Amino acid sequence: MRILVWNIRNRSEARTPRIVEEIAAHDPDVIALGGYREPRSPRFHVAQELRQRGWVHVETSNPAEGENGIAVLACTPLKRRRTFGARWLDLDLPGHGFGIGILQIPAAVGGIRSEATLAKRRLWDALLEAAEDRRGEPFLFAGSWNTGSHRIDEKGQTFVCNQQFEKLSAIGWCDLWRHHHPGSTEWTWYSNQGNGFRVDHAFGSPALVSRVVGCRYSHAERAAKVSPHSIVLIEID
Repeated sequence: MRILVWNIRNRSEARTPRIVEEIAAHDPDVIALGGYREPRSPRFHVAQELRQRGWVHVETSNPAEGENGIAVLACTPLKRRRTFGARWLDLDLPGHGFGIGILQIPAAVGGIRSEATLAKRRLWDALLEAAEDRRGEPFLFAGSWNTGSHRIDEKGQTFVCNQQFEKLSAIGWCDLWRHHHPGSTEWTWYSNQGNGFRVDHAFGSPALVSRVVGCRYSHAERAAKVSPHSIVLIEID
């Protein structure tokens, strides 16, 4: 089965038809969208459009109006485990025998003592605690995390919470893209200055990783400016 993870940054209702078409072209079984916003008009409802195409099971993090959130859609039933605000949604996939946690971790702005930076660190602390608890169950954490390893997932060393990101691997979780593409460099987002970063990730628990047969990025959608982020595609037996 195929899971598509994408930060769609859907702030323009005019982009909804193109977003839906690009997602459908990959024919995923599960769709996990960050940057999801509830539309003002049903005509531009990404989740509704995808539901009509067969992804009839939908769960969202219920973002407030104008707030970025998460939506997950699937062809088979979803079971909500819990929601941590608008930026983290945990679900079980009963038909596939594993769970998923989709996170959209914000960027840290305003310095090391800013509220944005502190909020990011708190979210990472909660993620690591959950990862410790779930190492023994088949589980996937994925999303747009605004984090990575210095000089590996970026040319410099600007990432905040890079140590927490690396700890996820240290406690046994597998960076699925890195595992399937050792020694490679690909960027999933570019700054206004043209600097590339790998900020969109998928990590599998030790109990899930043997079932993961592939993980790759699709950059065409980013290059076409449908979204500033590349798509993550995970294949699981």
